[in-house]
Amino acid sequence: MENPNKKQKLIAFIAVIVVAVILTIIITTNVVNNQMQNGEYGATANSNSNLVANVIKKGITIGGITGTLENLDTSDATATAEDILWGKTGYVKGEKITGTKVNTVALGKESQKVFDENTTLIDDYGNKVKVPAGFKIASDSATAVTGGVVIEDASAGNNYTQGSQFVWIPVGTIKTNNNGGTATITLGRYVFDDNGNPNCVQLGQNYANETELRVRSTDSFYYKELLNTTESVNTKAKNIGTFTTNTIKAGGYYFGRYEAGDATGVQRNNTTSDTNPVAIKKSLWPYNWITEAQASERAGNMYSSDSFTSDLANSYAWDTAIAFIQAVQDSDYSIQECTQRELAKCGETINSNENANDVRCNIYDMAGNTYEWTTETIYGSGDQYVNRGSGYTVVNTTQGRSSNTNGASSASRCFRVILYL
Repeated sequence: MENPNKKQKLIAFIAVIVVAVILTIIITTNVVNNQMQNGEYGATANSNSNLVANVIKKGITIGGITGTLENLDTSDATATAEDILWGKTGYVKGEKITGTKVNTVALGKESQKVFDENTTLIDDYGNKVKVPAGFKIASDSATAVTGGVVIEDASAGNNYTQGSQFVWIPVGTIKTNNNGGTATITLGRYVFDDNGNPNCVQLGQNYANETELRVRSTDSFYYKELLNTTESVNTKAKNIGTFTTNTIKAGGYYFGRYEAGDATGVQRNNTTSDTNPVAIKKSLWPYNWITEAQASERAGNMYSSDSFTSDLANSYAWDTAIAFIQAVQDSDYSIQECTQRELAKCGETINSNENANDVRCNIYDMAGNTYEWTTETIYGSGDQYVNRGSGYTVVNTTQGRSSNTNGASSASRCFRVILYL
């Protein structure tokens, strides 16, 4: 008969063995786990593994690779593409978005963004430029106002006007570099002396009390802008008060980069009966055979917008543009001589071998093309309108106003369109 004590001892021995094995397994597992977490076990990642740190949760080490992945919750993000600068990226609600916001002239030029509302941009020196709805910064624009910031019609008008270009004329004190340089551009009517020095004789904000502007003390006639329809000797500006007030408020206005051209591409001839639309584009044939009334009508009706107004250039717009050019680029521009014909097409010359040198601040032909109509009028003589700029094929300057005995019905002038917000 088997000894019961011996059997019990055997069972106890087996139990001890089982417990020892279990404890060994537990201890070994804990040691391995600790070694893996501390990078002590398998410290070198398998060369055939695709495991990388940014797919392992941050703080966890596997195969010697410590994770960097953080699960960022973007579900409560409210940013839109228009909140992020052009070309920059971000993540919103788990999706990557590319910024469309443009806040500088330089970004506007780079992006070619068309603005759907009047938008204020900043140039290279911190000056403000207000871009009208439907326009973009032209691809060949300067990025500082001193070089001439050019806007281009992208959707503001119709198929004829699209592509038309205008240059920003700043008003007020502007920065001319990043070293503290400044210039003050005063909106007003000017007289330029024989040396080209500008003298502001009528401030824009005082338009309602316009003085009799006499270029020379010996003149028997004077110049003025018409403020009401009772003075109907000439077509008046849409509203000088609105122009001056809005320009000062906006810090500037826009001046046609080129003289107004026939948008259909027709070469202008001795006819004044057509009703072809207007565009401000390089290489168009300029309207050089048109009456003042026709010029005013075409300029005023070039655009119909609640965001800005188009009109025939007035004396404040013309004179201030010259004052701006002289302040930032060419102090002698108002007495520049024109000795060649530059009438071929807008922004071009007939004889490419001659140096026209009539581009300042991205504005063409203020001193080197035919005389241009403005809304300014002559009183006290038989002439009832004002020529601005210079003629062609003769030596002339932009410094003064001139008249012609043909009167306001004369059809031998170009004209310039302005925009104001």
